[in-house]
Amino acid sequence: MYLGSLGLQVETMERTMRTPRSDEPDVQAVLDLLPEPADDAWQLGGPGRPWFVRYGTRKAVIRSNELAMLERLRFPRDMAIASTAWLHAYLRDLSAVGFVAPAPLNDLDGESYRVIGGSLWELLTFIPGRPMEWPDERGLWDAGRLLAQYHDACVLAGPRAQRPGALPMTESFPSDPDARRVQAQLRHELAEIGHESALRGVIHGDATNINVVIDESTLHLVDFAIAYEEALAADVACALWRNGRVTADAVVYEPTRLARFVQGYASVRRVGRLAGRTTVVYLKARGLQLQRRMELRGRRDETVMQRLLWIAARQDELSEAIDRALEQVGEVHKRHKT
Repeated sequence: MYLGSLGLQVETMERTMRTPRSDEPDVQAVLDLLPEPADDAWQLGGPGRPWFVRYGTRKAVIRSNELAMLERLRFPRDMAIASTAWLHAYLRDLSAVGFVAPAPLNDLDGESYRVIGGSLWELLTFIPGRPMEWPDERGLWDAGRLLAQYHDACVLAGPRAQRPGALPMTESFPSDPDARRVQAQLRHELAEIGHESALRGVIHGDATNINVVIDESTLHLVDFAIAYEEALAADVACALWRNGRVTADAVVYEPTRLARFVQGYASVRRVGRLAGRTTVVYLKARGLQLQRRMELRGRRDETVMQRLLWIAARQDELSEAIDRALEQVGEVHKRHKT
């Protein structure tokens, strides 16, 4: 389910901004709920995109999801509302422990979300910054560190029940024959890496470069749309599903890109001795999860299976590259201690 929050660089999107038209009464109805008149309200892009709004001293983002569309995606109204309530409660807890991310604002007549005109509307804080470009070696390191910092914060925010409507990796069962063959092997691999006893928390689920903004030199995670309870190590794989590719559109992966991201992560949070294998097993689980989501929505994207099968055929090479990189970090740490 794609409900969440995001940060955007307003100044770079002026050519796509526009104010509400007379044939968009729902947008105006949302703005009318704010405690102060909106000084500015611009849509950030085309139809269906969020709105940036400035009222009083606040800068915020308004986004919506059409309930009828969510119903077609097997999210009935009550589940969609419960899922949003869960996410907003978590984002408040995340803000309370000091992690900077979009946070709900109770300014829609005292609430942070409301149903208006057949859509579920949300109001969240605006996180300034420019979108992270395709990460180079330094960018991968920094992105890995950011995800580890987020995991530190999510542990402080505390455990919670599963998000309504979530699709955990172990409950993703694609019908594609090739995917089912990968999944048959994955069950044993998850047991080998200790998935059932792994440390859990709310994973971002898509901490790729497109969901990182840079405010001067500080990185921030945005768009927690698909956050849910899962093994934290799976979040590394979710980020690498995109960041680990040779290019953004490629179906092949570069071992050194995976390794560099995990190195950055390990510079903040301790990783286990099976980090390489664990990351690659969860990469396959991520591919199966994405394939199942596609099937549930009646969509096709052949690149999902192409990437999944590529990873499955080269998993030893990928895991060994990660482990070698972590050994190098360990040797550097040892030299610094002596």
